[in-house]
Amino acid sequence: MLPVMSGYSLFNYRGKSFILFCNMSAEDEGTLYVVGADTLAFPKTKTKVTSMLFRSIRRTVIVLCLLALSHHSLLSQEFRGSVSGKVTDTGGYSLSQAEVQVHSHQDATDQTVMSNTEGLYRVPFLNPGTYDITISKGGFNTTKMVNVVVSLAQNTEVNAILSPATVSQEIVVSSSQTLVDTESADRGMTVEHTRVDNTPLQGQNIFAQAWSAPGVAVTSAAQRLRPFDVSGSTNMSINGGQPGGNEVLVDGTSALSQSSTVAYVPPVSATDEFRVQTSVYDAQYGWTSGGVVNVVTKSGTNQFHGSAYELLQNTVLDANTYNSNYTGQPRGSSHINTFGGSIGGPVFKNRVFGFFAYEELRQFIPDPFTTSVPTPLERIGDFSQSYYGTDGSGNKLLRTIYNPYSTRLNPATNKYVRDPFPGNVIPKSMMSQVALNVLAGLPAGNVAGNSVTNLNNLVNGPNSRKFTDLFDNWVARGDYVLSPSTRFFTRYSRNKLTEARGFIYSSNNNINPFDTTKNSRYNRENHNATVQFTHVLNSRMTLDLRTGFERFLLRNGAFQGLNYGLQKLGFSSDFANLVPDNIPAFNLAGYGGAGAQPQGISPISQGNAFQGLLYMQAGRHTFRIGGEVYLNRVYSINPGFSSGNFNFNTIFTGSDPNTANSFSGSSVASFLLGAPQSGYVDVNTTSARQQLLNSLFVQDDIHVSDRLVMNAGLRWDVMTPMTDRHNAVARGFDFNATSPLSVPGLTLKGGLLYAGVNGQPRGIYNPDWTNFGPRAGAAFRINDKTVLRGGYGLVYSQTFDDPGNAPGFSQETAMVTSVVAGIPANTLDNPFPNGIQKPIGAALGLSANLGQSLTFADPNRRVPWTQQYSVELQRELPQKVLFTLGYVGSHTSSLGITRSINEISAASLAMGTAYLSTSVSNPFAGLLPGTSLNSATVQRRQLLRPYPQFLSISEMASSVGRSTYNGMQTLLQKRMSNGSSVSFSYTYSKTLGQNSFANPQDAHPEKVVASWDVANSIQINGVYNLPVGRGQRWGADTPSAVRAVISGWRISALSRIQSGFPLTTPTSVVPTGVSAKLAHPTLNRWFNTCTRLSTGALQNCQGGESPVWATRASDTLQTWSTRLSYVRNPPIRNLDASIMQETPIRDGLALTLRVDFLNLMNTPQWFNGPVTDSTSSNFGQIAGVSDQSNLPRVIQLSAKFLF
Repeated sequence: MLPVMSGYSLFNYRGKSFILFCNMSAEDEGTLYVVGADTLAFPKTKTKVTSMLFRSIRRTVIVLCLLALSHHSLLSQEFRGSVSGKVTDTGGYSLSQAEVQVHSHQDATDQTVMSNTEGLYRVPFLNPGTYDITISKGGFNTTKMVNVVVSLAQNTEVNAILSPATVSQEIVVSSSQTLVDTESADRGMTVEHTRVDNTPLQGQNIFAQAWSAPGVAVTSAAQRLRPFDVSGSTNMSINGGQPGGNEVLVDGTSALSQSSTVAYVPPVSATDEFRVQTSVYDAQYGWTSGGVVNVVTKSGTNQFHGSAYELLQNTVLDANTYNSNYTGQPRGSSHINTFGGSIGGPVFKNRVFGFFAYEELRQFIPDPFTTSVPTPLERIGDFSQSYYGTDGSGNKLLRTIYNPYSTRLNPATNKYVRDPFPGNVIPKSMMSQVALNVLAGLPAGNVAGNSVTNLNNLVNGPNSRKFTDLFDNWVARGDYVLSPSTRFFTRYSRNKLTEARGFIYSSNNNINPFDTTKNSRYNRENHNATVQFTHVLNSRMTLDLRTGFERFLLRNGAFQGLNYGLQKLGFSSDFANLVPDNIPAFNLAGYGGAGAQPQGISPISQGNAFQGLLYMQAGRHTFRIGGEVYLNRVYSINPGFSSGNFNFNTIFTGSDPNTANSFSGSSVASFLLGAPQSGYVDVNTTSARQQLLNSLFVQDDIHVSDRLVMNAGLRWDVMTPMTDRHNAVARGFDFNATSPLSVPGLTLKGGLLYAGVNGQPRGIYNPDWTNFGPRAGAAFRINDKTVLRGGYGLVYSQTFDDPGNAPGFSQETAMVTSVVAGIPANTLDNPFPNGIQKPIGAALGLSANLGQSLTFADPNRRVPWTQQYSVELQRELPQKVLFTLGYVGSHTSSLGITRSINEISAASLAMGTAYLSTSVSNPFAGLLPGTSLNSATVQRRQLLRPYPQFLSISEMASSVGRSTYNGMQTLLQKRMSNGSSVSFSYTYSKTLGQNSFANPQDAHPEKVVASWDVANSIQINGVYNLPVGRGQRWGADTPSAVRAVISGWRISALSRIQSGFPLTTPTSVVPTGVSAKLAHPTLNRWFNTCTRLSTGALQNCQGGESPVWATRASDTLQTWSTRLSYVRNPPIRNLDASIMQETPIRDGLALTLRVDFLNLMNTPQWFNGPVTDSTSSNFGQIAGVSDQSNLPRVIQLSAKFLF
């Protein structure tokens, strides 16, 4: 059995270093290996401990493994940088055994290695920052390179030429490290800390920095993009990869939840550097369809440093939205206040360092509304003043209330009739105590409302109800230097959002238990932690161990009615003993109602990861050998309407028990009688999903010559099938099984299979052990300033295909409201006298959901895989500007898509609508109660389905999808110099996708331009210090008062322009061949909408236009493209800019005042594009129909103290 859990531990015995490997198989059999660290690179022997001693400690080993590996799937991959180079003498000969000492400016620690026989050295696992490198060897002068910058997840090349020592001296050289990458083919862009701190960002969300990298396309709208707007943080495609299919790492540990959205966004004040890796040719990285976004947090140093800041957004500084201006509406109100700070420094100098950052966000948006509550008379059953309208003379017309218990058949008319209540008043003896208690708890109307109907009598203005977001976010990190060869760091981060919205009867501080909102106290909470241990075994070998923890949960639903007491409301003890003691939901047609769905938690995504990595240098080879184990666990607690959901309308108190009308009956009257039109109780099973991801990898970086470095790697990824703790998932569909349902004239096949039942595996799909991903790359140095690089990588993507709970694991019990036509049966006081049905699980087997629809995951699905490849030229230009031009491509296979497998054949479809829609005798009549297939007749098309005993059948995760990307990318980047840094990138590309079927009958998905294709994009990201004032080129000698005003100014900008997405072909029409592209499209008519109707008449046409579309006949196959690639949505344009001034107050203390202009040009974005429903009156229109995807211009003011 292949191992599914593995761990590593370092220990020392009598001066010898050893590695302990712990493997655990699926059968929980532990295997313990002990390997000498000195021979670990190529171990000739290993000791397998199988003695009595091991058997006695096996349980202990298992427990230790579980402690390290028992949490959620977190990808643990490298975020630190490295320094490497070659040491030679003045004649160009390699110098071995030269001592290379790397000194950190941040924590004053040193790391020392020796050059090998080829003169090569490498110092791995360096935190991003500035270093001094000293290289010495007996008989040669010592050379010291100062201010060497090491960036996130990148190697810095520092070569040294040592001259013979005639007189002992140290040669000090300022760093002039090359900008071109001579070590690997990996592609990406780094945003250093100056741009991190000073770039204007929507909502202070650091992940918006990723949008400025070449090859990155923003694929959906993200309005405020606050740190808790998790879906917007990953709405991008990298090099044509699946939107949201990228890995996101914080300090090397995944920050993704199971839905591939970012669960944790660190504060800007805690972020040191940011890197987007757009090509993955290093075998250490995996589980992505596009790229890797890497964030590293700040750490403490030997000098205390920190900040305190506040940011303010206010309505008076904001612009109005496009649609509000278009329709003449005033500007909406909004107030956002963000404040926080950070501090870092030594706990014990040169040994222990600490860093802490905290941030709060407070947002308040007025949320006024108007609703209706019963009048005081109606609450006690008196409807003598309840009216529905007026006659021609303006006299009010009484809404008559009828007694449902008087319902009877009038033999003369053969229709049912009822008697009205005398005086239009319901006798108290007939009223439900539950209804009386609930109505007494509702607030009284606070305005007159409609002068006739009294509706719209409750209004909450902007001062009484607010949409509030309360968010706090903090990071604590400790770095520990145990010895010159051993160090580790720990980081723990937490954030929490509490959002109050949608209250009807409550204010934020005065909660009414009968409030109807189910969005109250909406919570998102995240915990993210990392522990990393690094030990230098010797000058050529380093061991690195890391574990990470991630927990994300979302609470949603009503809390106000929890544990209120059903018997206190008036329900019978019989009912109260069956369900939770919460206030049910009461829905009154035309009124605000009472009660709501109780709070649930969905999802709880949690877990842990472990990575072991051995770094080793041998001659011209640099090896990295390691493995990863991480576990996805996702829980969902969704109670549904566990205490009941009851719907009331006018039918039971109207004049006609079969048809509602406008002049009789009232939902309030029906409520008072305890007579709901319908009602039900949910009993839901808690889902508990689990999925393991395991990886082994080896990477070799080969210095073939001084000009050529080659990279070769191999990664093996295994994603185990998803399981559920309760086996509450389907295990596919048996296409050939004989159905337990037998009817004359049909041979019925097929039925749902359940995981873990009748010999079926517990996993929802079959494991795939063949996911090997080769990686290769090369960097050829043409000269000191020019490098040609290219690479190839096969990368597997993590997916979490959850089809939901299988039928039988949730149960809804419907209330019997009427047996005799028009007369209430069970009433509200005891709505379920016969009890409540419990979930039956997999007991129905192949009979599950007969007469209904099914969804399952394809058990033969494969893990999606992407082939990435590129070739590019890098050139260092004057003024330390890096220029990159390259071709980038990718091809993704085995994408999981959903297909409908219970459709009639193309041959049957050709028989036409009249034939298919004809009602025929139903062989299932009376056999499938409670379904639409139980009636006496059925449309003929249903009996022509492959599995006619079911409605639709959806097969998820069918591995037939594909996508292809080809692009030209260029980058100009000016690295940090004098406090300024800027990057400019341009991408020209095309993405094709096969992600859906044009017709369900098709054998293969349609190949079209992908919905996320962006043909052109330009990104600019920069910070510029104005060279004026104190210590600058101009104005340095001006009077002090003038100098104080003109000094310290800085501007920054983040801009993006990208093509619009291709348009989806309009529905319900057939293209005629005439181009839909307009010469001058407007937001009121984005494409040619001229349509020829089936009658021959023209619609949506302008003068002289020929029809572009024709009405599509029903039941016909689509033979044209579903993508109108030559017509695109409006382009996406955005410019965020900042201007700030930093003023020194005293040594080590400065104040920065700043103004951010978010969407400076007030340019609306339309990600949704025009309406493509040809039957809509807004066909082809954007303005006034689609909501603006981005915010209008927002001006943000801020102040920050730095020390």
